[in-house]
Amino acid sequence: MPKKYALLVDLRKCVGCTSCQVSCKMENAVPLSSFRSKVDIADTGEYPKAKRMFFPKICNHCDEPPCVEPCPVKGATFKRNDGIVVVDQNKCIGCGRCINSCPYGARYLHPNISVVNDPAKYAETVPEVRGKKAWDLRVADKCDYCLHRIDAGIEEPACVRNCVGRARYFGDLNDRNSEISKLLAANKTSTWAPDFGTKPAVYFIVPDQDVFSAADGPING
Repeated sequence: MPKKYALLVDLRKCVGCTSCQVSCKMENAVPLSSFRSKVDIADTGEYPKAKRMFFPKICNHCDEPPCVEPCPVKGATFKRNDGIVVVDQNKCIGCGRCINSCPYGARYLHPNISVVNDPAKYAETVPEVRGKKAWDLRVADKCDYCLHRIDAGIEEPACVRNCVGRARYFGDLNDRNSEISKLLAANKTSTWAPDFGTKPAVYFIVPDQDVFSAADGPING
């Protein structure tokens, strides 16, 4: 049976240290002002019952990713058999359609990585790149669960490895004995904005559902 990777975040354990955010930037050379992983603050209630929680956000690696279909280049954005949604930066032409299609703001154009796929081949059908050279355009980037680590057999993204509160769990949902499968079976979980219909594959153990509305902004933008 093929693997199906997913992430579980236990918000009861998240201390808001942002080590996930920092380690992600270091591991993947994420530029300033852009994020693959981001921790937002969620303040709810009023004194004397005010509460502060933390909401770590990441690409949801949706089962029905809305970013795939709008891409005009076959294979530039796709979902692998193991559930990871990937950008092939050798094929991406930097049109930005996938970015505009993600309701979570999980994607951005990487300011330091130019397009290598000649946009002139697509100029007739993709007006966003018409008249532009490859060096004028930047590729899309997003969380890929540190794919270089996964494919090397490490099977643990940097954000999970470096989580101070041990709030993040990553693993194979098709393995009933994996830690993430056991935690999902034993706990009530939620996903971020399931009303979008994307079937997110990042799960949260949430002590207070207000965390989603209190920190509902996009990851980028």
